[in-house]
Amino acid sequence: MVRADQATDQYRIASFHYARGDWQQAIDAFDQFLAQHPDHSQVGVIHFYRGESLVQLSRSEEALRAYTLFLSKLPQHSFAEHAEFRVAECYFLSGQYEAAKNAFQIFQGKYKNSKLIPHAYPYLAEIASKEQRWDEAILMYGKSVKEATTPNMTIESRLGLARCYGQTGDWKEAGLTYEQLLIDLKDHPGKYAAGTIALEAGIAEFKAGNYRRAVDRFELAAKQQPKLDEQTSFWIAKTYYQVRDWPNAAERLEQLKANQSLPEFQDEIHYLMAKISLAQGSADDAIALFNEQIESWPESSWTDEALYQLITIHLDGNDMDAAQAAWQQLSKRPQPNSLTIRAQMSLAAHLQTHDAHAKALEVLQSEFPQVEAKVAQADRRNYLTAVSLFALSRKEEAKQLLESSESMPAGPYRGMSLMLLGLIHSQDEEWTNTVDVLDRSLQDLTATEHRNLVQLRRTTALLHCDRVKDAKEAWSQVDRRQIATTTYLNEVSQIAGAAYRSGEIAWAKTLYQELAAQDNPEKFVEQGLAGLAWCQLATSDAAAATKTLDQLLEKNPNSALAVGAMYQQAQQMEEVDVELAIGRYQQLAAHHPQDPLAAHAKLRCASLLDQLQRDAEAEAILVELTESKPDVLPAEDLWYRLAWVRIDQKKQDEAIEAFEQIHQRFQDSDLWEDSTYRIAEAALSAGDIEKAREYLKKLLEKKGQSKVAMFGRYMLGQVEVHAGNWQAAIPHMDAVAEHVADEPLHSMAMFWGGEARFRSEKFAEAKTKFEQMLTDNMGRDLESLPIAEMRLAQIFAHQDDWEAAYQKALEIENHYPNFAQAHELDYLMGRCLARQGEFQKARAAYRKVTQSPTAAQGETAAMAQWMIGETYFHQKNYDAAVRAYAQVATNHEAFSKWKAAALLQIGKCREIQENWEKATQYYTEVSTDFGDSPFAPEAETRLSVVRQRTQQAQREGTRTK
Repeated sequence: MVRADQATDQYRIASFHYARGDWQQAIDAFDQFLAQHPDHSQVGVIHFYRGESLVQLSRSEEALRAYTLFLSKLPQHSFAEHAEFRVAECYFLSGQYEAAKNAFQIFQGKYKNSKLIPHAYPYLAEIASKEQRWDEAILMYGKSVKEATTPNMTIESRLGLARCYGQTGDWKEAGLTYEQLLIDLKDHPGKYAAGTIALEAGIAEFKAGNYRRAVDRFELAAKQQPKLDEQTSFWIAKTYYQVRDWPNAAERLEQLKANQSLPEFQDEIHYLMAKISLAQGSADDAIALFNEQIESWPESSWTDEALYQLITIHLDGNDMDAAQAAWQQLSKRPQPNSLTIRAQMSLAAHLQTHDAHAKALEVLQSEFPQVEAKVAQADRRNYLTAVSLFALSRKEEAKQLLESSESMPAGPYRGMSLMLLGLIHSQDEEWTNTVDVLDRSLQDLTATEHRNLVQLRRTTALLHCDRVKDAKEAWSQVDRRQIATTTYLNEVSQIAGAAYRSGEIAWAKTLYQELAAQDNPEKFVEQGLAGLAWCQLATSDAAAATKTLDQLLEKNPNSALAVGAMYQQAQQMEEVDVELAIGRYQQLAAHHPQDPLAAHAKLRCASLLDQLQRDAEAEAILVELTESKPDVLPAEDLWYRLAWVRIDQKKQDEAIEAFEQIHQRFQDSDLWEDSTYRIAEAALSAGDIEKAREYLKKLLEKKGQSKVAMFGRYMLGQVEVHAGNWQAAIPHMDAVAEHVADEPLHSMAMFWGGEARFRSEKFAEAKTKFEQMLTDNMGRDLESLPIAEMRLAQIFAHQDDWEAAYQKALEIENHYPNFAQAHELDYLMGRCLARQGEFQKARAAYRKVTQSPTAAQGETAAMAQWMIGETYFHQKNYDAAVRAYAQVATNHEAFSKWKAAALLQIGKCREIQENWEKATQYYTEVSTDFGDSPFAPEAETRLSVVRQRTQQAQREGTRTK
């Protein structure tokens, strides 16, 4: 009773403090009660009250434990609903947002009609906001506004809602929400300052484009809170800026700049003032302000904007050096963005208009992977890069880049990329590709000039594809007025030439006459006259052709087109009279040695002489060209042709010297890898394995996965095979088999991959390779197939499956009756039969090996003869064994290993026959003459035994006497 009274008193004291909001005193009293009366009936409720007191003191984690204890002790108590809500609330207040979210959701599901549910919405909304799940936050704040139980709850929820709308960029809804919030604040002023809310409302209206309403809200903010005057003035200035009211905007910004107000916005203030100066035509003032901003706030995001504006100003003024200097700064900024990309493209395009293509490439080579793909302008960047590569004669690089244009999004840059790719194909005389690419470009091109230009180029390409009707249709769609004169005439020249070669002489004549018109630039007039002359020649109008050529020479006696006419005439003659064409080429080279076509004429002579198998004459011309080093011809091509002309003359060493020139001097040439391969091939044929290996390794290092490199890798595998480096051959053969699908190289690599493993005694791996090869080539006739089959049989033997080996060998013998290596099968069958005790049949098989013309002098025959001796030895027919072994020793002396093995076995036979003298003789011969063989140690051991037996026999003989 005394303890009961004491507990009642303590509980009453705790309740006294709790009721008056003395939270810490209440907690102390509750803790004392719990310590002294842990089993009291009021303990559960006390945990609840402790939690409530701790919440009031913002000790959320301790409160959470108190509520949890309460719920564990009194889960059905009337306070349980409130406690479960407090648990969720404490999770939130202690920063455990995921747990809070789960707890609130559980609470909502459990207590669907609880009056506390509206209080959960603000918490869930704030959790969603912290995790930037704005749509969910908007939903929760909306529910909170709708079901708010107090004006403050309405205001707080509506403010959160407005800010979330802002985060999603829905500034219209944000503005409407702020408007209602301002009304709420009039009726219920509280902890939120109306001025601050009005400022936020103004910003929302500004971003929604409601500039008049924005100014009203900014003015209201300044009125409600005078300390916001500078901020509102800044935003009003930005609003004037947006509506292009430059004087009012400038006045406010100038005042803020002069007063150094709002230091956190001074960088933007300078930027806006510079933009206003620029809009008012004061470019110098704008440049000064932009530079001041960049220098004062180098880390500001507005510095990117300023640098972009500087680049634009300098480009408009054609000050390319200043523009590039500004670009160097912008490109090194830590966070590139869409402005960086726009500046890059604009600068590169301007540099291209100034023919500064190398500098344009430097600009375009800067990559910004951090920038989103949708603003990176990859299609335009690729196009501009290809333009400069093409202009710098790096045509293959440009081509490779443009060929990826299929993956570009539809649009003008894909169209222009395809147009440029078509031009490159046409220059390479890849006419089918040209037509295909230009056809596709028309699907994207919209500019009239571009479409006309494409039709011009299509006309040329279609003519080269012998699609004359289509070419004329394309030509009919060309509007000369839409194309620059020089561009038009250049294309007409190409079309005329193509029409001429297509046999459309009348059309070509018309086009050449258009080129020859007096009003055209002189170079086109010359082209027209030269072409017209050839059209006249083609129609057998020699007199008119002569007159036209006289006109051409009268205009320009040194015209290269006169030489071109001779060259063109010689080209035409190639098809009708090769000897006459050679004479014309020689005439051109002799009379115009300095003309670029002279070198081409000599090269054509050499090519024609090569075709006529007059290789010595062709070689002499090519040697002359390599020594004179004409700039108009690729030197590596000359050396390559020279190499093959020498090969045709069986001048192998001199041909290799020519290939060596390419290998040493032209490592970036397309001919380098084939030349390197040929050198290695010749070295391997000559038995110089080290040289072959050296050149093949160079080939693989430089051209790892090319087609020629794959042949080189196969050859390197063969080098290792020849050297007996079977393990080293494996990775090379495997790489070829994996990357090359063409036959027969694929199957050959598969075979040698298996063979190398077989020779390396990796029988399981070899078996897999051979089986795969046989499966892949089922039904085909390959020389390696029976060998692969035989290797499978031999692998069975190595795995001691002699029955399977024998059956496989029989199968091969039946399937390949003309198998060139049948002696190896016979040897294998002999071994199988011997293992099964069929010694007579085994000997018959071995004798087929020894009698084979293919194997008679080879090591397999020596092995077979030795195995004949072994069969007799196992049958204890030692005399017959000796005779068989003797044949190995006498007929196969070239194979010292087997001779040593035969002599050792003869010694064993004599030892068994107790012919100690003969045994000693043979063992001694093996030990002395074949000391390096694997049989020498055994011979020495047996010799020691025989000597002991001899001594023992001698002692016994003495005792007998």
